[in-house]
Order: sequence, then C-alpha cells, then structure tokens
Amino acid sequence: MNTYPINLNLTGKKVLVIGGGQVASRKTRRLVRTGAKITIVSPELTPELEAMINDYSITYYSRNFKDEDLRGVFLVFALTDNRRVNNRISQLADENNILINVADSLEESMFTLPSIIKRGDLLLTISTGGSLPALSKEIRRNLEEEFGLEYSIFLTMLKRIRPIILKEIDDKEERRRIFRSLADLRLIEQFTQNKEAALDEVKSILGDNIAKKLFLDWD
Repeated sequence: MNTYPINLNLTGKKVLVIGGGQVASRKTRRLVRTGAKITIVSPELTPELEAMINDYSITYYSRNFKDEDLRGVFLVFALTDNRRVNNRISQLADENNILINVADSLEESMFTLPSIIKRGDLLLTISTGGSLPALSKEIRRNLEEEFGLEYSIFLTMLKRIRPIILKEIDDKEERRRIFRSLADLRLIEQFTQNKEAALDEVKSILGDNIAKKLFLDWD
C-alpha cells in the first residue's frame, strides 16, 4: 500500500465503529481523545467499550450493522468478525467517499493506523504499512524510553515562545537562528538534567528583552 501520511482533525466529525471486540476497544480508546462524534454498532461489547460509552459521549446501538448507519459518516471502522459484512461496509464506504479501515483486509482499507508516541504536542508515528504491526509496536516501545515527558514540558514552553519571537523579531534570518538553536536536542537533554541551566541557555538564545516578556521562571 502506497500511503500519504497525514494527521486528521476529527473534532466534530461523525466516526462509526462497527464491532465490539478487542480491536474496536483499541480503536475507540484513541478516538475518544480526538473530539469526534463516535457511534458504535455491535450486538456485543467488551467491558472496556461499555465503560467508554458510559464515560464519554458515545452513541451506541446494540444490534448488527445496517446500510443506513453510514449516512453522514466521515470515517468508519469495519471491525466485525464477519468477512461478508466487512466487505459490504467497504463497498458502501467506497461508493459514498467515506474513509474506511477494515480490520481483516488491508486491500479494502483506505488508511492504516500507525503505532504512536505522544508527549504533549509531540506526536511520533511508526508504521510498517500493515505488513507487520507487531514490529511497529516493538519500535514504539524502544522509542518511548528515548522520548520522555520532558519533551512535553519543553514543547509547552516553546509554544509560548514562538509567537513572541515572530512578533518581536523582524529579521527572518535572526528568527531562523533562534528557532534552530531552540530545536537543538542537546538543550532538551540538558533540560532533564539541570532545568535551571537549560532555562539560562534558552534566555541566552532569546536575549534579555524577549526573555523578560516571557517570564521564564519555571518552577
């Protein structure tokens, strides 16, 4: 499968999950963090799905799939253990230009879901294109040790800094120099070992005027 990697904004979009097993649990676990309007259709549910339906604003129909379930849907997951049903959902999704992921058919899927590492605004994705998902998970486990929570904290700080730099510094080359210096991974490593020293380095990169505007006095 030749894919084009993107990150989808699902806020307010109708997403349909057809199936109630462990795979549906994993997909829904991610979906509840996106702000999507989720509907689940399945005669049976895992305990985890039951809990998510109670804890989040998820619409649930305790029955088998009907063609009309796809009306107005932006994205659908066909996750039943019935090949004919999944194939039917795939055909309907294709006819109605609905994004679809089919659990038991890479060929019928319009997209695959990568393994992810999320640290605040930092999102790393690992994919084998559906060839061997277990390898993606193993690579993710290795990378999780390398990219710790310090990246989330550091990016939160940089999120405050960037608009001030864009506003206060007119010279494009100077802005590029500052952004390149702030993106030095050694600075993030220093941040984990000696936060005060790292903040002093950030202040040095920014200059006194900008540093004062940002009140860089993290506790």
